[in-house]
Amino acid sequence: MAFTALAAIKQGVAFYKDAKAAGNDVTKIAREISSCIGNFFSAQEQVKQVIEEEKKKPVKSLKAQALDNILNQIELERQAVELREFLIYHVDPELGAVWSRFEEEYARLQDEQEQERLLEEHKAREAAWQRRQLISSLQDKALQIGAVTLVTIYLLLLFWVITIDRKLRWGF
Repeated sequence: MAFTALAAIKQGVAFYKDAKAAGNDVTKIAREISSCIGNFFSAQEQVKQVIEEEKKKPVKSLKAQALDNILNQIELERQAVELREFLIYHVDPELGAVWSRFEEEYARLQDEQEQERLLEEHKAREAAWQRRQLISSLQDKALQIGAVTLVTIYLLLLFWVITIDRKLRWGF
């Protein structure tokens, strides 16, 4: 899947150069190239997810899986390097420094995503703490009610025994 996205990017850039040379509007082509680049990174993420799932539930021997993991990593790195070099050296200069802008935007999005993840973790910890506090409070109240009930029953039984004793001793 990543191979087809990389090939589509190369074809799109070649078409972009041809269309620009012919004087056509190239914004639509640039958007298609951007879409192909997005497809490439989506495919790369899918491959990484598959690799992670295989690590969790291995179906091969550990040695075979280790070799597959290393070969997959090498291939992903090679494709990313090829894309980076292509975007640096073969893209129209009018588009500017596409790769450096991409890296800046990617770093910004990663930071935002990390902040959101940390915020979600904080909210989850806060909710768990509140649940523990509520459970602890309910347990404390239940113990208090149980203690009061036990003391009340004890006192009622004590008064009942005193009443029985009084009737047996004095008759009233």
